[in-house]
Amino acid sequence: RNPISGWIVASVTTEPVAGVWRGWTPQVEWCAQTMNKRDWLYVGEGVFEFRRADDHMMFLLKWR
Repeated sequence: RNPISGWIVASVTTEPVAGVWRGWTPQVEWCAQTMNKRDWLYVGEGVFEFRRADDHMMFLLKWR
């Protein structure tokens, strides 16, 4: 957990797809389409924070 916000933290890595590195754009797009914007936050460099434990778990199941 983030000690300041209390949100649950997830950190993921990414690899190039067909030789193209897209960073964390796929994960950000997926969160935007799947979750309420108030319940998640892209912090940067593969670090995401989630207000709800079930959103955090869904993210980890999808992207880990």
